[in-house]
Amino acid sequence: MRKIFLVVSCGLLLLAVAACSKTEQANTNSSAANVSTNTAPATEPKTPPENIVTVSAQLVQLEQNGTTEADVQIHIDSGYHINGNPTSKYQIATKLDVEPGDGITAEPPKYPPAISKKFPFSEEPLPVYEGQATIKVTLKAGANATKGTHTLRAKLLVQPCDNQACYRPRTIEAPLLVAVK
Repeated sequence: MRKIFLVVSCGLLLLAVAACSKTEQANTNSSAANVSTNTAPATEPKTPPENIVTVSAQLVQLEQNGTTEADVQIHIDSGYHINGNPTSKYQIATKLDVEPGDGITAEPPKYPPAISKKFPFSEEPLPVYEGQATIKVTLKAGANATKGTHTLRAKLLVQPCDNQACYRPRTIEAPLLVAVK
């Protein structure tokens, strides 16, 4: 008799747990449905692809105690632009920094003229670069510059934008290869 009572009690207990579980699951699904229908979906901020702005530079030849000019080519995908240099006080200007190394130094870069363009997010036209732009950098090798091929570390700061908005600034590695003769 006790065994039958235990078996029946356990069976009723299992049925009660299962029924509670289904009710809780139905309530959870109902709440989730209410949340999804009553709440606007969160939108992620639009971020352009990482490679919309790329940089390249050709190997340059330089003699000890000599100077040469290196061209840093900037390639900007169609539909995007980057801020010019100089630019308005509210924009982040495109900026190239070249670190000296191995007896080689760089003068301040010479930025190309920017185009002036009007955008919906600005009351006035802004100076920008589109398509391709070339920054020129004069490099100097001292008498102590070691002969051979060297890589100068250069970084290009850009702020990519489209016709609607500007995005977070990015720093792009732009190594300069220099052969000292």
